[in-house]
Amino acid sequence: MRALVTDPGAPGALRLGTAPDPEPGPGRLVLDVHHVSLNRGEVIGAAGRPPGTVHGFDAAGTVREAATDGTGPAAGTRVVAFGEGAWAQRMAVDVTAVAAVPDGVDLAAAAALPMAGLTALRTLRTRPILG
Repeated sequence: MRALVTDPGAPGALRLGTAPDPEPGPGRLVLDVHHVSLNRGEVIGAAGRPPGTVHGFDAAGTVREAATDGTGPAAGTRVVAFGEGAWAQRMAVDVTAVAAVPDGVDLAAAAALPMAGLTALRTLRTRPILG
């Protein structure tokens, strides 16, 4: 499958390449990635990852294969996910790191929720309200 992988010789230490197809397992599903979210820290951090690593953490798409133990959402469910290897056509992710996306919510918008959304929420919860 196609994936954005780390390569110390490439500009920004990232290049379009290939990676093995992920497989489901107990507590892990395979997601068809439709959208990802690029975060500054992830892009900068690519240089420190082993060559060939599929990078990225935020993704949204549909469950391709449910977890082999029957946990988590079923195949075909629209989800947002936070897990290593998101910048690829497919990713394997722990069922505890996904959330169903309601039909009225755009998957492209949902892809920005995990890291950026949680960072914003934590900031709002830890900072005094101005005014």
